[in-house]
Parts: sequence; C-alpha cells; structure tokens
Amino acid sequence: MAILTVTTNASGHLPAYLEALEAVTAPAWQLWVVDNASTDDSAGIAERHFPQAVVLRNSANLGFTGACNRALREILKGHARYVLFLNDDTEVTPGFLEALVSLAGERTLVAPVTFLAGQPDRLDDSVGEFDWLRGAWKERVLGTAGGPEYRRVRPVSSANLSCLLVPVEAFRAAGLLDEAFFVYYDDTDFCRRVREAGFRILFQPGAVVYHRKGATLGGQLTPFGCYYLARNRPYLMRKHLGLGPRFAAFFAYFVATRAARLAIWTLRGRRDLSRATLAGIRDFALGRMGDGGRTPGGA
Repeated sequence: MAILTVTTNASGHLPAYLEALEAVTAPAWQLWVVDNASTDDSAGIAERHFPQAVVLRNSANLGFTGACNRALREILKGHARYVLFLNDDTEVTPGFLEALVSLAGERTLVAPVTFLAGQPDRLDDSVGEFDWLRGAWKERVLGTAGGPEYRRVRPVSSANLSCLLVPVEAFRAAGLLDEAFFVYYDDTDFCRRVREAGFRILFQPGAVVYHRKGATLGGQLTPFGCYYLARNRPYLMRKHLGLGPRFAAFFAYFVATRAARLAIWTLRGRRDLSRATLAGIRDFALGRMGDGGRTPGGA
C-alpha cells in the first residue's frame, strides 16, 4: 500500500501528522510525500521523520491534483494494490487503516468517518451524497454529531480525498485526477468517474480520522478558497452534465446564490472575497483552468 500526502508549507502541522502516522504498523505501507515548492523545509521534515519515505520535490506548486498525479504515475509502475490519499492536516487513530482495508477490494474504495480536530463528536463534511442539481453536498453535517447513518457501514456517492483508500485498478479504469481543478472539487469529479467505471465507495465508521480543517490551505472562506470554489464548481457541473437544461438550471441557481454572498461580504467589508469569487467565475467562463496564480493566504 502507498500512502500519498501532498505538502505545501506544512511545517506547522506536519510533525504531528507524521508522529501519528508512525504508530500505524499494519498493514504494510510506504509513505509518498509530494512537496509543492515549499519554502519552510516541509520536504526535509518528511525526510528526517521517515527516511524510508519517497519524497518528491516539485520546483513549482502543481496544486493538489498535479502533485498527486506525479506520485500516482510512479506508484502505478510498482506493486502497490491500494493508494491511501491522506492529507497532512489529518490525525489518524490506532486501527484506522485496518478498518479501511477490511472493507476494501479491487472494485471498492473506502472512506473513514472524519471528525474536526479537537471536537471528537463533530463531523467534517467529508463523505456523503452529492446533489447534482445544486452542485453541493445533500447533507449539511459540518460541525454536527450526524445521524445514525454516520454510525454504520453504507455506500456513498462521494468522499473527500483528505482520506480515501483507493484500489489501483480504479486509476487504471477511470484515470488520474483532473489537473484542471488544481484544488477543490477534484475529489467529487474523481468519485463520479470511478463509480461510472463500476466501482463503489463504502463509508467505514470504524475508521476514525481527525481533520485540522483549513490548516493546509487556510480554509475555504479566504480569497484563495473562494476563487477556486467559484471557478471549479461550475466546471465540475458542466463536465458531467454538459451544456443542456440541467446545467442551465444549476448555473442560474449558482449565480443567484453567489450574488447574495457577494452582497453579504461587501456589507461585512470582505471585498477581497467578492473579488476572488468574481475572478473565479470569470476564469471559468474564459476556460482558464489549472493554476489560477493564487497562493493560500493571499489575495
């Protein structure tokens, strides 16, 4: 098994992530770290903690998608049966990997239950059903305890790549990540493609992971987050729905809800978020995908 982690200036939380990972002894795995041109020695931290890890250093920020794909191309040349996507702002718990593997198969992906770090009874919005009318999660569980469906094994339509166990056959059947996204919504796209290729995704509440939400990219309510979310959401919908009436209905809803948010942000003095959102919609319309030239924490 290959555990795949992407780092970008992660020195603040990377040591804690690696220390928790050291306690995971079974099944056998190898850590792959892809560093996106960090300036804080993130790659060096990974190498010192895990001398046996494969550390790939990018000379430029390739985004989450480009960084993952660089490692995946190498991993697929080897003998790994599974790839575990695992964010560097997560904290794993004892037994989580065994629980994931217990449900895995050549045509089965497995996602854990993910709680917010420091809030062991509050869910992250990392797994569930995606609404292809609105382009958003059907469930609104972020920060809640969730219902009984979060305490039983069940199939789901989508899962975040913050932690997802994927058989290598899924990449061969559905392809790698779509680098047009760069970051955000790439996981929803990937999950739809693997399901269309005949795979299933199972939710495993017996595997527990904690997520320091926003530690890697600063969170979604930033100029960086607003830009990529506004650009990639309509791109995702157009990619899978085409330019017919379903996309037209979605886009009308999307524009109306963005306009409402822009008004609220402007009243609250957050014109930086408004500008980033408008730039994202503009770049979607112009077909400017991939690296949008923005950095986490920047405008």
